[in-house]
Formats: sequence, structure tokens, C-alpha cells
Amino acid sequence: MKNNKLRKNDDYELQNGALSVDCDDNRKKGGRNKRMKNAPHIDNASFLALLIRSFVSFSLIIILGVVAIFILVNWAFSPNGINIRQKNISDYKSYLENGNYQKIPANRILGDNGWLEVVTADGNTVYSTRTESGVYTQGELDCIVRYNVGETREVHNFKLATDKYNYLVTISYNDSEGNPQERYYLLSKGDDGLYNIVSSSISTTKTSFTQREYEYLTYNAAHSEQRLYRLSFKGADGVDYYAVFLTENENNTAVVYLFIVVIVLCILALFATVMVFYIRYINKHVQKPLAVLSYAMTTFPSKEKHEHLNYKGSKEFEHLYDSFNEMVDLLDASEQQRLALEADKQRMLAGLSHDLKTPVTIIQGFTKAIKDGLVSDEDKQKYLQIILTKSDQMVALINQFYEYNKLEHPDFALDKKPCDVAELARSFLAGIYDEFEIRGYNLDAQICEERLVCDLDKGQFLRVFENITGNFFKYTPKGSTLLFSVQREDNKVKIAIADNGLGINEESKKDVFEAFVVGEKSRNNQGSGLGLAVCKKIVTMHGGNIELAKEPIKGYNTEFDITLDLSEDSQK
Repeated sequence: MKNNKLRKNDDYELQNGALSVDCDDNRKKGGRNKRMKNAPHIDNASFLALLIRSFVSFSLIIILGVVAIFILVNWAFSPNGINIRQKNISDYKSYLENGNYQKIPANRILGDNGWLEVVTADGNTVYSTRTESGVYTQGELDCIVRYNVGETREVHNFKLATDKYNYLVTISYNDSEGNPQERYYLLSKGDDGLYNIVSSSISTTKTSFTQREYEYLTYNAAHSEQRLYRLSFKGADGVDYYAVFLTENENNTAVVYLFIVVIVLCILALFATVMVFYIRYINKHVQKPLAVLSYAMTTFPSKEKHEHLNYKGSKEFEHLYDSFNEMVDLLDASEQQRLALEADKQRMLAGLSHDLKTPVTIIQGFTKAIKDGLVSDEDKQKYLQIILTKSDQMVALINQFYEYNKLEHPDFALDKKPCDVAELARSFLAGIYDEFEIRGYNLDAQICEERLVCDLDKGQFLRVFENITGNFFKYTPKGSTLLFSVQREDNKVKIAIADNGLGINEESKKDVFEAFVVGEKSRNNQGSGLGLAVCKKIVTMHGGNIELAKEPIKGYNTEFDITLDLSEDSQK
């Protein structure tokens, strides 16, 4: 959470004006620093002194490191140091193309033991720095590694059961897209001295290599201190040539040296600057931000309105200030939640009291009438039946309230087990089928034959069915139809329960799943307003969702849609 804003002169302040720390050291008037009233004071002798000692140690390490680097660089440039070469054969390609072979400093770019030969495409040597020039065949030239292609060759030999050796030559390189690739030759040396190709991933018409071709093919793999390359070029006379050369291993000493020089120069340039501004940095970016934060935390309990702290600087303190601001937001949100829960509690108690008041009043009035002899003998049974009915309503209301609060308790947990939702729905509807006929209602069950297994607390989930169908019997006129559909949608189960009754008014739709909504909206004598709230809680605890469809199925006015995740076995 980022609430930091850069302020002029790098000030740190509380938005409510309780605290303001100015980090600009030039803010002085009349030889006195502006001091915040009741501002906290930090002992510079402890924390600041520790940082200074750490900095001095760091400086000594830098100095010793610089000395060591200069000693290393001086040794590198000494006659006994590393032979640094900055150019290679590619830098003299123009000399090769123009036939100025003598101008190429072969000893300097190839090393004391290196040599250079210019050979025509058919193998004739036209120039050589060796005492005895070499003679090459086309096959031998093809076996020499091309220069600057990034090939790495390795040779692995292994003995067969026939006491003969096979040779595996691997060629590793990167393709045009930079992906590593590898090719190989599997060779077997015959009695005639030829290296026969047993297997190869390289397209070739050759069936074997001569001894010299094999030596050129594996030269770089067999020699760790030297490398043999060929570089093709076209001469000024239009003839194709090869520059065949042997070079000692190249090194990156020049690059390393330049890197060291840059590092040393940077260290020397920054060292003096760091020494001058380090103490000021500590005072500005460590002491005063901590003072602001400390004062804000000290005064936090005594304030009713909490504001964010603003800071822009080092990341560590930005995170610290952001953490403080997050704590402020969490505490404020917690307080708002507490007030909301308190309001909900008061609303629920008010709803419960109101819903209990009506049957209690009726029971009290009828009981008093019977006691005072105001009810005739023929009406007494009717009055007693009303008293019993209202008592049952009170018991049902109290039980629903108890069950609702039990679901809200943090220690309550569902006993989930794999359950076939389709079979559960069929069993439930079979149990109440006679009630539809007796009461004069219609049932349209559309339940798929496929097993739809979900992890359910069967007893709790049946209450969802009971509460919704119970509302159907309570609030819809006789002759209405209840649609009960259970279908699979991808990896979910969709349960749709709809009716063609009077429907729910627009005012009640937005909070139909809130507790005591019926009690607040209509206050009739048929419902408590807890049934759908219990349904919502149970479905949510199962990881599902229940909602009132905005557009019910055609022919129906009210539709509740319940979706549940299928178990992993059913998803397959």
C-alpha cells in the first residue's frame, strides 16, 4: 500500500499537523534550530555512532581492496604478467584479401608457437609462416574448425568386446536462435588405418576419415593449450582461400583489466563523496524518520481519527511507513467491522424480539380469556389450538435462531463426505412428494441420471432444500408449481429451484439472504426471515454460491440458483 508523497524540502509530517520533521539542515533562524514541541529525542551517541563505526570499517575495506587491485593491475602489465592481446586474425582480414600476408603480425596475435598458412580451395599452400609449409586435401580442410562459429568438440573413446576402440566425436554449438545443439560422429578404426563412420547425426557422403583428417577433426579436443582454425575469404584476384592458423589459447585479460580500471576509478571517485555526505545521510534518512514514526505510535491510542504518515526516501523506511499505514487501515477497518457486527446484532435481536412478541401476545391474551371464563366450552378447543400453533411458531423461530448462531460460531465445522447430489435431491423430493398432493401444489423435477458427487455435510445441506421448499409452501398460492432441477455444468453442479408464485418484490431482492429480512419488510406471521440466511451460510461454507436469478426460467417468477464444485473424481 503506497501512500507516500514527496514533500518540499523533504519534510516528514503527519497530515493532521500533530508532527512535522524538517530534514533540511539549512532551516535555522537566529542561530536556533526549529524544534517540534514535545518532539521525541533520539540519542545520537548509540545508533548513529554504530553506523559511523560500520562506515569506517567499510571504508578501510575499500581502501585495502583498491590497493590490492592496483597491485594486481601492475603485475598484469609487468613483463612477467599475462600476455594481453587485443587483436585477432579477424582484424587483419583485409590484409588477407589483398594478399598482404607478410604485414600480418602472426607471432603477436597467434602467440610464439602459433603459425599462419594461406591455402587455396584445392589445398595448395601459397603462404606460410612455418619452416615447412603444410599440404592439405579438401577433406582435411573440411575437418578443421571454422573460426568464430562457437563450436566445441570433444572425443570419447571406449573399448568394445572385440578389443577394438570406438571413438565418439561430439560437436556442440548454438543455432541461429541461440539454442544449444549437438552433432556427433561415431567412428571405428579399421585395420587399414581408416576411421570408419559407424553412425552420424551429420549429413555427409563420407564413409571414413583418414588419419590426418581425424587429427584435424579432433585437434582442438586433444590440445588444451592450442587451437587450430580455418578462416575462409575471397582474395582480390577472385579466388577462394582459407587462412589455416594455429593459435595459443586466447584470454580476456584486456577486458578484465579495463573492468578493474573502471571499478577502481569509480571507487576513488565515490569514496570522497561518500565520506562527506554519509553522516548527513544518516541524520536525514534514519534518525528523523524514526522519530516521526515513534511519536506517531506513542500518540496513536489517544487519537480518535488516525491519519497516514507520508515519507519518501530509502526503501526500508518506505516499507516501515507503509506498514504503519497498513496497521492504521486494518485497525480502522476492524473498528468499522466491530461497529457493523454490533449493529447487526442489535438488528437481529430487535427482529427476534418483534417476531416473538406477536405469538406471545396472542398466547397471553387467549390464556387470560380462558382463565377468566370469557371463552365458551365450544370455542375453548379452538383457542387452545391457536395457542399450540403460536407456541410451535415460537419454538421454530427459536430453533432457527439457534441454528443460525451455531453456523456463525467460529468453532463450528461441517462434516463433509462424498455425496451424490442428484440422488440426495431425489430422496428429498420423494420424502415430501405427498405434501405436494395434500396441499394442492405441483412438482416438476428435472434431475440428471449422472452421478454428481460433491463433498457435502448431508444433514446441513438438506436444510437448504427444506428452507427453500418451506418458503414455497408458505408464500405461494395453491396450484403453484415448484421446479427442482439438478444438472451438471462443466466441473460444477447447478441446482435451480424455481416457482411460478407471486415472486419477490424489487425492494426485498437486494437483501433477500440477510437475516430477518421478512421480519423487517413484511412482518407477517408466516416466516422468521432466517431461512434464506441459513441457506446462504451453509452453501458458502461448502465453497458454493447461492443467488437469486435476475432472469428466472421462462414460466417462473422466482428462481434460486445454487452452484457447487464437483469432487476431483467426478471431474474426470
